[in-house]
Amino acid sequence: MVCMTCGATLTKEHFKAMKMKELREFLSDRGLKCVGCQEKDDFIKIAFENRDKKPVTGVEKREIPNTSLWEAWGAVTKEKCIETVGKRGEDTTSEPYASVCSTLGLAVESFLMQHGKSLSQKLKKRPELILKTSYTGVYYNAGNHIFEKLINYCLTPSIRNKCSSLTFVMDIIENSKAADFKNWIMNVGIENTNPMYEVLSHRSDL
Repeated sequence: MVCMTCGATLTKEHFKAMKMKELREFLSDRGLKCVGCQEKDDFIKIAFENRDKKPVTGVEKREIPNTSLWEAWGAVTKEKCIETVGKRGEDTTSEPYASVCSTLGLAVESFLMQHGKSLSQKLKKRPELILKTSYTGVYYNAGNHIFEKLINYCLTPSIRNKCSSLTFVMDIIENSKAADFKNWIMNVGIENTNPMYEVLSHRSDL
């Protein structure tokens, strides 16, 4: 593995020594994608041209939670829900907001426990490795986006009270009514960045 943060100037030889996965990670950490690239040389060219560009979100410093994939993202969802409610000037401890945020966190945890374990068995990949990927670069940013969409969907006045129900929220998630959650976790598992960029290209739809 080539060190990306050692401070040394990266040469073209450094990039040639990288695996395709490492080249993609180098680009995604900098918010870049290699449009139309098919050969390794194409990725090397783009990476070398952007060798001095810094990671856009400090993802190399993001701490991986010492917990399960599902507990980690359940906690993220609940915290983001509380944060969103607060930004809207509402009392985060009042109802239905407190119940909605707790339910959203529990629903995401339940969903990822089911689908994360299933994916782990299918790919023969430990859940902690899927968690690590989900906290990296574009995977993390896309995950944040889709769970924010769920939060905003459930805070819509017309259905806000219904989102206190775990069954109701699970139906939203399982049937991709707010975002395609299954697609996200599957592509995190197989480490496919392209769908993540597609998710992030629609950030204005929040």
